[in-house]
Amino acid sequence: MREKNEILEEWAAFAKGHAQTGRGMFSPRVSLWHEVGSEDFLKRKLPVADATPREFSCHIKGLDTHRVSVYNGFVSGAPGKNLLYPDKDAGSGELPCVCRSADLARDPSFQAKWKAVFGQPGQEQEKDLSVVRTTADFAKGNREAGAGRAVRLNRDLPQDTLVVYLPAGCRLEKPLQIVNLCHGNEALFVQPHCQIWLEKGAVLSLVHCTDSHPQSDILANALVEIRMEAGARLEYTQMQNVGDYCRIFNHIRADLKSEARLMLHQITLNGGVTQNDTEISLLEPAAAADVSGLYLQDKTQKVDNQVRINHFAPDTHSRELFKGVMDDSAEAYFKGHVFVNAQAQHTEAYQTCRNLLVSPKAQAYAKPYLEIYADDVQCNHGVTVGQLDEDALFYMRCRGIPAEAARRLLMRAYADEILRQITVEELRLWLTSLVKQRFSGQLQACQDCMLACTGGSCA
Repeated sequence: MREKNEILEEWAAFAKGHAQTGRGMFSPRVSLWHEVGSEDFLKRKLPVADATPREFSCHIKGLDTHRVSVYNGFVSGAPGKNLLYPDKDAGSGELPCVCRSADLARDPSFQAKWKAVFGQPGQEQEKDLSVVRTTADFAKGNREAGAGRAVRLNRDLPQDTLVVYLPAGCRLEKPLQIVNLCHGNEALFVQPHCQIWLEKGAVLSLVHCTDSHPQSDILANALVEIRMEAGARLEYTQMQNVGDYCRIFNHIRADLKSEARLMLHQITLNGGVTQNDTEISLLEPAAAADVSGLYLQDKTQKVDNQVRINHFAPDTHSRELFKGVMDDSAEAYFKGHVFVNAQAQHTEAYQTCRNLLVSPKAQAYAKPYLEIYADDVQCNHGVTVGQLDEDALFYMRCRGIPAEAARRLLMRAYADEILRQITVEELRLWLTSLVKQRFSGQLQACQDCMLACTGGSCA
């Protein structure tokens, strides 16, 4: 096996030349390579596993969950144990299981089954994209240049891999919460990795929180791989609320079989640079994906949402709705690509991105893109970039509402369209409260993690 420093130097060499090789319609304006550069990349250190497991949580009133802690990419908890049932060993394949991937070696047959689904570490599973590769936009844009290599970097240089497994027909009685905390006194390069496998008919509600110490200088290259068998259901709420010195690059890769449904909510409340790169493949008939995103940026923050949904089978459905509020000199980017294979007749795909600019210096860019090879489909996309409704503001001020309060009320109503899609009531109410604080200027980064609370515990 190659040394870690050798791998880092190889990837840094790629980063140095990326500005010249990643041009075209889909080249990332905000990417790990563009934002970091080779010098910053090489100076960073890889975190070391803490000898003492750290347990921490975000305080969400009334939310009862199974909780798993991840500190700088390393999973906390007893090795070899099922973190859902601490008195049980990991990896039997009969019970729902949350553990490290290394713990699966206790059951060689189940480990082999797992590797057959996700592949060996370092391998990139190829899908049949022979049609799309012949198009001019794909060839000029080099669509996989930035994100694809970052995904392979995560697989080449893994830390811990968190495994989430639900057997056929299983439904957890309460949500699973993954709390991913990034913290360091020096510049770190962190690579969290999670693999989720839901077998036939399994149902899971997953809450994934990424927090950091406000002053930590963290570069995170995170990867979540999802496999959903026929009829599986997953509601996945991903939240980023990190410090201004953090740069978070999230990659989600999901494959859905027949009648599986994925509901993905991506909530970005704070962070210096945030990129959410998502690719969902609907592999069999009647698979469906609903992807929504809310991002609230100010100061000089940047956020980039890249979504690719591949329709490979007939009667598949996808819907995307992203909304952002940009203040000060913040920047937002959205790149959406819906691919419909020639065999994917009766596909329905809808793509919408709306941006609200509340400052004359704020900027928003959107590139929706439909690539369709079937002739019996319903697909459309729409993009809006605008400001607060002056008539509505005037109406509210005429009724005695101060100007700043009226602005906050309109922005909260604008964001509510995304938040009300979250079905976990306690989580939805908590996020609504955070958004309210964010618009009031009271929230810079999460104050409910163990590093920000007096005495190491939250109120």
